[in-house]
Amino acid sequence: MARSGLDRDARTRYASRVRIFLVALAALTLGAPAQARKPMIKDLVSAFESAKTDERIRLAAALGRRKDKKTTDALILAFDIKRGNPRESAAFVEALGLAGDPRAVAPLATAWDYLRSLILQMGELPGNLQVLRWKLLDALSRLGGDQAVRILSEALNDGDPRVVEEAVRGLGRLQVKDAVPALQQLASGATGNLLQAIFEALGDIGDKRALSTLEQAVTNPDKFIEVEVSYALAKLGRKDALARLNGFLAGDPGEDKVGLLAAYYLVKLDKDAGLRHLETMMKKPDSPLAPFAAETLGKTENPRGVLVLVEAFKAPDPAVRLSVARSLGRLGGGRAVSALKKMRSDSNPGVRSAAINGLADLGEND
Repeated sequence: MARSGLDRDARTRYASRVRIFLVALAALTLGAPAQARKPMIKDLVSAFESAKTDERIRLAAALGRRKDKKTTDALILAFDIKRGNPRESAAFVEALGLAGDPRAVAPLATAWDYLRSLILQMGELPGNLQVLRWKLLDALSRLGGDQAVRILSEALNDGDPRVVEEAVRGLGRLQVKDAVPALQQLASGATGNLLQAIFEALGDIGDKRALSTLEQAVTNPDKFIEVEVSYALAKLGRKDALARLNGFLAGDPGEDKVGLLAAYYLVKLDKDAGLRHLETMMKKPDSPLAPFAAETLGKTENPRGVLVLVEAFKAPDPAVRLSVARSLGRLGGGRAVSALKKMRSDSNPGVRSAAINGLADLGEND
């Protein structure tokens, strides 16, 4: 039933629940003492359980980020792959991945098996359910454990290239050494995003068996591939590869996108040179790559990127400010929250919306 169709008492109860939720978030944000924290989480869970679809989707990430047993319980209880709204299911899957609770593996694995059974029946899933498969693999890779590794390993043989890509990234995130031979075999016929994911995974796993594959690929004339392989070799301790990445920062001006990718990897390696390069790109007047530089900082998942981003939240280009808001929402932390709260008053409606959404994802709605 639409909200406009609610009677007066129902509207009053709904408004009361929203007030309870906002008070709870405010108390959590201000750092309530340990003994007071549980009741606040209880109110947050209550607001989630009684909310309508759009609100539940918005609150899911906040519950996941709490990493509390009660919030995880609420997400597991709400997650129903067979009867649930696909949009809600996707939000719950992401939140369960954020929660980091190994108890979430079982319902996620059940959902994965259910979608596989649908493929056998239907031949091909609708787009929203196929996206859900990607999100399931991402969440499982953030939780880990034998069951998650088994599903990720089996997904390397999936017919959907994006599913294979997510499986590769997940095995890399979990540093599954047993996956190295399969990844090397995949690399021989892979291109594009999948090949990039394989190189990154081989670097993240850190197994020297991958050196033969990487050393052969580093001679590829495609500079993007050379950058990707250099990152993997640098992760394996090759100093010459790190020097190559730095060299791409000072490349031909016509190869700025190559430098952008090299800077991304250098930030992932926690190198100052990457941060400086992205900051310079972000501050270039009228540069079409400035928004991408801000977005790249968020994708690195390096919290040091926040220090660069908060200096640009008043950039003259609204496209840059929009990317800054999105990246701050990804990285989080006290400084990010402070900047996002200021960006809620931005002159651009898109930036305001991104700041509000970022704060909601971080559980900061006061």
